Amino acid sequence: MRRSCIAALLLLTASTSAFARQAERIWFGGPIITMNDKAMRAEAVAVANGKIIAVGKRSHVMKLKGPNTQLVDLKGQTLVPGFVDAHGHIVVGGLQALSANLLAPPDGQVQDIASLQQTLRDWVQKNAAAVEKTKVIVGFGYDNSQLKEQRHPTKEELDAVSQDIPILIVHQSSHLASVNSAMLKLMGYDASSKDPPGGVIQRKPGTTEPNGTLEETAFFSAAPVVLSRIGAEGLKTFAREGAKLWARFGYTTAQEGRATPQVAEILKQVASEGAFANDVNAYTDVLIDRAYIKANQSQTYTKRFRVAGAKLTIDGSPQGFTAWRDRPYYKPVGNYPPGYSGYAAASAEDVMGAVQWASENGIQIITHSNGERASDLLISAHRAAQARFPKAKDLRHVLIHGQFLREDQLDSYKALGVIPSLFPMHTFYWGDWHLDHTVGPQAGRNISPTGWALKRGMIFSSHHDAPVAFPDSMRVLDATVTRRARGSGRIVGPEHRVDVITALKAMTIWPAYHHFEEKTKGSLEVGKLADFAILSKDPTAVRPTTIADIKVAETIKEGKTIFRLEPGARASGTLPDITPMVVAFGGHRGLPDDGCAHDALFRMTAIMASGAPSR
Repeated sequence: MRRSCIAALLLLTASTSAFARQAERIWFGGPIITMNDKAMRAEAVAVANGKIIAVGKRSHVMKLKGPNTQLVDLKGQTLVPGFVDAHGHIVVGGLQALSANLLAPPDGQVQDIASLQQTLRDWVQKNAAAVEKTKVIVGFGYDNSQLKEQRHPTKEELDAVSQDIPILIVHQSSHLASVNSAMLKLMGYDASSKDPPGGVIQRKPGTTEPNGTLEETAFFSAAPVVLSRIGAEGLKTFAREGAKLWARFGYTTAQEGRATPQVAEILKQVASEGAFANDVNAYTDVLIDRAYIKANQSQTYTKRFRVAGAKLTIDGSPQGFTAWRDRPYYKPVGNYPPGYSGYAAASAEDVMGAVQWASENGIQIITHSNGERASDLLISAHRAAQARFPKAKDLRHVLIHGQFLREDQLDSYKALGVIPSLFPMHTFYWGDWHLDHTVGPQAGRNISPTGWALKRGMIFSSHHDAPVAFPDSMRVLDATVTRRARGSGRIVGPEHRVDVITALKAMTIWPAYHHFEEKTKGSLEVGKLADFAILSKDPTAVRPTTIADIKVAETIKEGKTIFRLEPGARASGTLPDITPMVVAFGGHRGLPDDGCAHDALFRMTAIMASGAPSR
């Protein structure tokens, strides 16, 4: 008997109780990729009570067939473990899905400022009732690097859409935004306004008059203006629709990667209402309320939700030139002084204190760090914490993004036990921008250095950081394998390309590990949850350049279908038509007047800005 067959049989018989029960459902008839190195391929999978009870050869698995067993013929489609969200933001993902889509192709249609303006006008017309009620226009996902003009739209260009109704359009990185004159007035920004700490109000050349573009904390102040008009029910709608969007792309575990306690409580409410079909974990901002994290952190889901740990943010966006580097940006586009290298979003004292607190209290902390100087500070913080609390190395702390890294920093992260969650999708969306403007052709090839991690025997995860990009699992997979830039088609660091199986591990078993969930998720093994994604094609059997064209045909959580692509439906890489904006804003009841509402909204937008996006 071949070794693979023996391994498959061992997997099947791993549980002595497997044959003591009948399967509720059995999948067969297509490639099954297990993510288990002992037997990477199987012919069938059997499920009962939400768990896998057999996986292996079809002839053996079918012995669990009973009179009521549902047989599911894959008809050549491919079954893989459900995807585990390594880093994303479902709340703001829901906001993105309900706002004007200002993304560039292939995810949207905006290619210049004229098309951006028209997209906003079309959205206003479609959502006239909601705009009338909320008195605000929201767009998401514009990218100056992809606009023909290669600049941010001015306040006057947004005034051309509406002079009376405040307009907020969020940059795809979620670290910047552009607004019209009415929004600037609501925010209280004028020529006399000073830049807030950790942010910049961009000005017209040679003057102090705001031009309409806001960076980092200067942008966050728009949250009370916009989101307070939506109310708690609107935020709950964002959470529900975000989770549905994740399920559409095969994610059986989703994440809110930077929550305030108030947003975490909203997620808890949504969960208590039974609205989450997939699991949702949240990491709460460590600089806001540590007592909340300590009291609520859990490794157990309640109604499919848990607070998983703490989130720290050190710097900003690489493509937006707000990541904190150890050298000047290559050729930044904009009004930047000579030698400009970005800036920190948190003080050294805050970073050192946050990592120390998490390590002392046994709480996992995930940290947004993009630039080299940000990583230098993070490494120092972990070294200092582990010197006092050696067991902190077992907490599986995570580096989020790490776009601009030096090789010596990977060595340090390995020594410290910090797991890199990298962002190879940047090579697709901003590969040309990085090579030509942010870091240049030499350093640009090492964006999200997966090859360096593998060379050191490190595991890593790949994420989408939605709403920075759609939570498109096949786009994540494609970028991790090919690293091909849209536009030029250049390969951004060929030495960092990985094979399809490795890239799938970075979306399944490896992020399950850094969530402390590898015993129940991430691979198809007896006893684990029956979390599956069914793909239209086998990604290991197609040309790598066509991986992004694969569709998620079905998503299954604990044996039950939570998403199915209907015949004729659009490909996974397009934004689905979901609940109209008017539904999200329909309640308009407002948040409780407890003094925390605006902070929750402020930090939820900071989600977009620091935690969320990315980067």
